[in-house]
Amino acid sequence: MNKRLEQLLKKQEELKAQIQKIKATEATQKRKEDTRQKILLGALVLEMMERGELDKNVIYKRLDGFLSRSGDRTLFNLPEKEIKDEPTSSSDPKPTSNSESVGLPQSFEVFLDSLGSDRIKVLKLTRDLTNLGLKEAKDLVESAPTLLMKVKSLDEAQGMKKQLEEFGATVTVRKTFD
Repeated sequence: MNKRLEQLLKKQEELKAQIQKIKATEATQKRKEDTRQKILLGALVLEMMERGELDKNVIYKRLDGFLSRSGDRTLFNLPEKEIKDEPTSSSDPKPTSNSESVGLPQSFEVFLDSLGSDRIKVLKLTRDLTNLGLKEAKDLVESAPTLLMKVKSLDEAQGMKKQLEEFGATVTVRKTFD
């Protein structure tokens, strides 16, 4: 009886491991599909700009908020600008773009650019913030640079950024319009 119980428990652990592996594979596939979708949308926008269907200046102005990594601006032949620390609160009440002034819903994407010095603590915090399992969270943080989470408030995004940076991670917060 004990031997049978041990076999069943071992089989249960094997099945749990298989489930985690499948979930991690699905998460990786989803990220790949999201990346592919963004590439195709980018190609469409570039083609529409070339045909004159979209105003290049408007697109570049909106794109400016997404260009957070060094070298991003050169991809679009835009001049480098001085890097300033982002404000930690949204105390500026005036809109900063046309999308905000017309009331489009907005959210914030928290990107993990690099793990930094304390990988274990970054992994644990990522698990807590995203509610992922150990394997999924590990796969996610090891694929940095990557999108960690999309949140509705700037305060929540900045809070996540601050927590992750305390453990040495490099994090970027980007505003998006839904």
